[in-house]
Amino acid sequence: MDIVIEGNLFIDGEIKKGCVGIDEGRIVSIKKILEGESHFDFGEKLIFPAGLDVHVHFREPGQTEKEDFFTGTRAAAMGGITFVMDMPNNKPPAMDSDALERKIKTVKNKACIDFALYGGIGEDSDIPAMAQKCKAFKMYLSGDNEMFVPIGKMEYVLQKVKESGRILAVHAESPDCIKRNEARNLSEHERNRPVRCEIEEIKKIMEINRGVGTKIHICHVSSSRSIDVLKGSGASMGVTPHHIFFSTSSKFRYEAMGKVNPPLRHEEERMKLFGAVRHGFDGVIESDHAPHLLEEKEDFPAAPSGMPGVDSSLPLMMEEVKRGHIDLSMVHRWMCRNPARTFGINKGEIEKGRDADLIVIDFKERKIEPYSKCGWSSYEGWSGIYPTHVFLRGEMIVENGEFTGSKGMGDMIL
Repeated sequence: MDIVIEGNLFIDGEIKKGCVGIDEGRIVSIKKILEGESHFDFGEKLIFPAGLDVHVHFREPGQTEKEDFFTGTRAAAMGGITFVMDMPNNKPPAMDSDALERKIKTVKNKACIDFALYGGIGEDSDIPAMAQKCKAFKMYLSGDNEMFVPIGKMEYVLQKVKESGRILAVHAESPDCIKRNEARNLSEHERNRPVRCEIEEIKKIMEINRGVGTKIHICHVSSSRSIDVLKGSGASMGVTPHHIFFSTSSKFRYEAMGKVNPPLRHEEERMKLFGAVRHGFDGVIESDHAPHLLEEKEDFPAAPSGMPGVDSSLPLMMEEVKRGHIDLSMVHRWMCRNPARTFGINKGEIEKGRDADLIVIDFKERKIEPYSKCGWSSYEGWSGIYPTHVFLRGEMIVENGEFTGSKGMGDMIL
């Protein structure tokens, strides 16, 4: 076989000393002893499936001063992520077949990890045509942008998405609940968009979908109460690291570094959310990587919402494992198995037939480092556990903490 990777393998919730055999980018054998043309022996280090991040905003086309597809995918690789799903919030937004085709031509030769694209949905979107060029769809119920569908047309849109065989990712905040008042700090921003806005809209979309049965993914759930509403609904859900680690009480260099939508919640709500995630959460951890220039964050009222995170999500979670707050099986479920299963990606497990996307972990701490083009992180000063090596379909793209991949290595997955 082409490649053999040896070490402490994370398989079926257990760590087993052994070898992974790889041919043509896929895992073909898992045994205690294997021989191959190339053999990488990582000793007692952990060999773990690479992470998948199903919610990123790489800003290309239209805002490449903040991030482009190469810098975004490289940042992901440095954090142990080998597959991303990029949102359609571009300039212009990827809301029709032509816009998606232009975006594909722009980014496909820049990606250094595998990727898929979302198509944005408005009330007049040609969903069947777009479904040929995107892996999933995205809709904002909040009315924050043009990717919005009035309630009267929601059932029709859900039916069209169901017929396409795609999944619909939803930003669930009620536009009638959100106050559009100027906010001068995190507490005021949260007051404008309280938890009930999220809960109301989750209930509404799930009620409409009850008679349709479209596959729905609720993005960036920010409250334990929202998790309770979604349990047993059939919908998948995502939670971001920033909603479980930060609150309105958190301190940042500029307060607007913590300005996101849905907002950071009060400390008590944050603790309840993290508790719910640690106890029975069966969704995904998604970064909602949304980079802006640091100077845009200096003035809170004018600052755009969003923070970078694709490069820090997995290191932060591995740090929580080291501290004993969560275990490896949780990280695997949230960042490998569940996103792969939810969106139909052949990654996320060390098993025969899967893509050989693997990371090597030695559990040595270092400070969180911003790899995004925007050049900053809200987690500055925090510690994380970064992979020493990263393999994309058996090919090493990070070696001893240094990026060794190249543009165009990543494949688009439909």
